[in-house]
Amino acid sequence: MKKLTNLLPLRYKGFILAASGFVALLLFTGAMYALFREQEPVTPSAAPVAAAPELPQLVEDPAAHGLTEINGRIGTGQPFITALLDAGLDRALCDTVQKHLEGAAFNFRQCMPGQAFTAQVDSAGALRAFRYEVGKLLSYWIVRDNAGTLSASRWETPVETQLVAIEGDIHTSVYHTILSMGEKPQLVADYADVLGYDIDFIFDPRVGDRFSVLVEKELLDGEIVGYGRILAASYNGEITGEVRGYYFNADSTLEGWFAPDGENLQKAFMRSPLSILRVTSSFGMRTHPISGRRKMHTGIDYAAPTGTPVWSVGSGTVVFTGWKGGYGKTIEVKHAGGVKTRYGHLSRINVKVGQRVRQHQTIGAVGSTGYSTGPHLHFEYLVGGQFVPPRKVKNPSLKRLPAERMTAFSEHMRQVDSLWNAAHKVSSRDRRIAVAGASVSSRRG
Repeated sequence: MKKLTNLLPLRYKGFILAASGFVALLLFTGAMYALFREQEPVTPSAAPVAAAPELPQLVEDPAAHGLTEINGRIGTGQPFITALLDAGLDRALCDTVQKHLEGAAFNFRQCMPGQAFTAQVDSAGALRAFRYEVGKLLSYWIVRDNAGTLSASRWETPVETQLVAIEGDIHTSVYHTILSMGEKPQLVADYADVLGYDIDFIFDPRVGDRFSVLVEKELLDGEIVGYGRILAASYNGEITGEVRGYYFNADSTLEGWFAPDGENLQKAFMRSPLSILRVTSSFGMRTHPISGRRKMHTGIDYAAPTGTPVWSVGSGTVVFTGWKGGYGKTIEVKHAGGVKTRYGHLSRINVKVGQRVRQHQTIGAVGSTGYSTGPHLHFEYLVGGQFVPPRKVKNPSLKRLPAERMTAFSEHMRQVDSLWNAAHKVSSRDRRIAVAGASVSSRRG
């Protein structure tokens, strides 16, 4: 999730309503939002690297200008400089690129496989232009101006933002319901990050349960490219009852999502270690699928495709990584209170022994290593060295809002509720009606 210091995103542009009858509602919502932002103090933060005033450009038809164009991509496990050398840049050019990108606060450790770069070099071997594409919305550039001086810049692609209330009823699972509405997995993960401490999104949901989330959606040419911070979220279920949370920046040391009574929604441990929520085996006695013997199953198995990110359910220190018998590739994380979590059958391990990890940090990926019949994650808790069912592990809440902040929080909730009620609605019911209508049309054809 984005680390923003404001309570609401700064790029809010209002709601785009097609019907003229909604103009009054639009004006009311805009006024409420403006008031809401004025009342929220801005938390100081480190100054970001300034983006370029306009998108730099590579030279068109470089060959006609006596330039050689070199293209490449970052390979799996490949350092940045190695990728440049493998693409055909000489050492001097690599040093030039690295020096200038360092000046633009480029993070070489966050280079990911598949990210592309392009260099344009003149006949004397000097760099004319360089582009590194982090993704659709972010790129880094090095260009030579008319005076012959190279300069580096960071470019963020402008996006359209729309505050929306995404809501509906569960018809399979929270994950599949939200994706069936045309939303992205990021939203599922962010939603679970808010409410996943009180709700077990594997065992608790029932068909007909209701969910709603108020979030700023980011669009580029009509395509969803990301989401801002979730401002509020709720879940009303047969098992869970109503769980509701609002993002609130109480002070420089206390911010997050809080229930209407001021209780902190964040707890010591998240309910699940991944976002693909399908359990194939729970804690307890079972017949082992490979040996056929009746034995104790000491954790929970989550079926998910190979490569699905696995995160740590709580903050702690990595105490084991590597091959562990039938567990295959395994990670163990030690938490406070004598609690240890274990993640088995992984295809990839992203952390090292001794490394501190934060809650919800990706530490590996689902696989089928070790004693396994197919891709899945085996996850378990050990308390004092003994296996414990996940639901029986003590899971205390973090710091709640102090009494002196409750008046401000109550007013904050009132303002967010006004935005929530006025926001453009994206409903799972509308999606199913549209699909059903298309099916009827297809049959008639």
